[in-house]
Amino acid sequence: MPSRLALVALAAFGTAGYAQQDAPPETPEAIVRGAAEAILQSMDGRREYLEANPAELNAIVEQVFLPRFDTAYASFLVLGRHSRTASPEQRARFTTALYNYIVTRYGHGLLQFDSDRLEVLPMRGEPDGDRATVRTLVRLDGGSNVPVNYELRLGSGGWKVYDIVIEGVSYVRNLRSQLGSEIQTNGLDSVISRLEAYGADDDGA
Repeated sequence: MPSRLALVALAAFGTAGYAQQDAPPETPEAIVRGAAEAILQSMDGRREYLEANPAELNAIVEQVFLPRFDTAYASFLVLGRHSRTASPEQRARFTTALYNYIVTRYGHGLLQFDSDRLEVLPMRGEPDGDRATVRTLVRLDGGSNVPVNYELRLGSGGWKVYDIVIEGVSYVRNLRSQLGSEIQTNGLDSVISRLEAYGADDDGA
């Protein structure tokens, strides 16, 4: 999965969530579309400062990302078959560590996002059941458009994104493959500790 495109895709989703905090959108398309201008205004004139102050950048990501991301379900999918042998404490730690890793790893995507990079395509029909896919195109610097699909599910808190598929590559499946191999080799506790340390190191930068 192209890392730079992943940054832009996650940032695009993050701006949509931020703009709708006070009035949660009723449809998956509205969640993804959002109002990117709100977060862009909050960063106006502060991009260099935020790049040099990752803790404050992470706080912005935390604010815009968490309300619209199904953290528990995404971590369950990433953990995969290892969830069957993990203790409740390990699952809880993994969920928190994975989320903090995502916030830290992709925070700088916000600095690369402009409102005209994202085009939300019309949904085909109405969302059926508790799953929906919102299709978008992300415009790269060179002018090419790359398909980015957002997978959502309906829960007690409304529609939330749990996976992002970039050019056919699933973010969740990609992480599951990477971390699954590491868990198999080093054990779940070791992976959790590494993810926890990753976020701690960045916050202290």
